Amino acid sequence: MVRSLTLPRPPAAVTRVLVRFGPVVVLLLAAVALVVAEFMTFREIKAVTVVPPGGRTTGGSHHGYALGLIGLVAMPMAVGAALGGSRPASAALTGLGAVALAILLAIDLPSLNDTGLIGRTYDLAEARAATGFWVQLVAAAVLLAGGLLLLVRNSAAAARRSAGRDRERTARRGAP
Repeated sequence: MVRSLTLPRPPAAVTRVLVRFGPVVVLLLAAVALVVAEFMTFREIKAVTVVPPGGRTTGGSHHGYALGLIGLVAMPMAVGAALGGSRPASAALTGLGAVALAILLAIDLPSLNDTGLIGRTYDLAEARAATGFWVQLVAAAVLLAGGLLLLVRNSAAAARRSAGRDRERTARRGAP
């Protein structure tokens, strides 16, 4: 005999809190990750087994702290889009995520394997992406996806509110 496993449902209050504050927490974490990753190692150049002086590059020094600024601007946009239901904030968040991804793909990605002067000095020098690059990539993708999802959600909610107002106006006009 096979018994099915059923898990208890969380209380309704917990579900409401998660639905209300979950998106803003995720988006704020992504924005903070963009800022913090600017100070993390973005690229590391190893010559055989050691990293020579100048072999570590932070994200901020590579692209002028642009993603840190994007992360700071994304924080209030995330609150406005997720908690306030603002369509302009949702669109701004989507745009910020797209710009962050564009910077990562157009500026950072092509230079990940560039060994520069260290590669000319040491024959076996090898460059590779470090943790900072991956953190920035994931954070930018989360901002873009979250902004798009909130834009769809907030636009649908605005359309429902507008339809309700139209029905009320029609009902008032038709009343004697």
